[in-house]
Amino acid sequence: MPLKEKLPLEPADIKKLRRQLFAMLIFPVVVIGMFLLFISFVFKDFKNSFVGDTVVMYVFIGFCLFFFGVIAYMIGTTTIDLRRGIKHRISGKVTDKRLNIQTTGGGSGTGGKTRTTRQYYLYLDDEEFSVDYREYAKVKVGMDVVMDRAPKSKSTLKLDILSLSDAANDSLPRTESDRFLEKRIPHTRYTQKDFEALKRIWYAALKRRLFLAAPFVSIGILLLVSGLWGFAVFLFPLWAVPLYQAFQLYRVHRNYRRNTFSAHKKGVAALVEDKISITSNRRSNSNSIRTSQGTITVNTMLYDKLSAGDGITIYFTQYGNTPISLLTMDQEEFYLV
Repeated sequence: MPLKEKLPLEPADIKKLRRQLFAMLIFPVVVIGMFLLFISFVFKDFKNSFVGDTVVMYVFIGFCLFFFGVIAYMIGTTTIDLRRGIKHRISGKVTDKRLNIQTTGGGSGTGGKTRTTRQYYLYLDDEEFSVDYREYAKVKVGMDVVMDRAPKSKSTLKLDILSLSDAANDSLPRTESDRFLEKRIPHTRYTQKDFEALKRIWYAALKRRLFLAAPFVSIGILLLVSGLWGFAVFLFPLWAVPLYQAFQLYRVHRNYRRNTFSAHKKGVAALVEDKISITSNRRSNSNSIRTSQGTITVNTMLYDKLSAGDGITIYFTQYGNTPISLLTMDQEEFYLV
């Protein structure tokens, strides 16, 4: 659990909360004004077509009540924080970061329009706190931070990093980490699991390229079967996508064959710099680690096992430079595909 303490609000905190409160008071007035102005331009006879429609009027009133209810709650919580004059200071180590992506709409009832919101969370000693993107991007897993928050509105007033150096120093001293990154790793002969991983890479690329090309090929075939040869020729850009996907598929298959014949993979030393988990209501959850060699998507078991600052070995294919497996500090190998 992170260390928590109650402190009085500082002048800078009060100024920030008042600025947020002023924005909350102005925002609904501006939104309603723009909405009414839009309606007055779209509908010439505004009173007869909009106000006279009882159903539309009730929907509009319900939307306004919900909208103002949310704004009123936000204004109320911020006002309570200002009246109490207290903030919570939370100290701890960043143990994880999470990005939550929520997508709404996209159905026939919304006209096909979608709305995506992103929510950012930091875990301080395994306790979750919602933050803005600025604070989320500012820190890395493993850093010791101090965060000031308004207790009622949950607004982040300030976030300071206690150790400016990244978390790599916690796992390996700087001299050892530099020495580790300079380590030359000999090429390793493929095992049976490596050959199976190469097949998975090839089949995944095959499915993806076919999926991207299928709609365009289907339209082209329908035009040809229907006898609309003129349209098939006129819409020649339609064939560009399947041709490009076929070319990319050829490259992937060529690399697959060359990697199979070479029978060796190359290893590169790297350090884990940050960890990020992504949750979504439309896609499957994913975990990724940011290393000195780039960002890699990993499974949950490997994600929980690694910490910021760990020295790892990433094995790539000889051709295509695709990451195939990862070797941890205790010499345990995890496959990435």
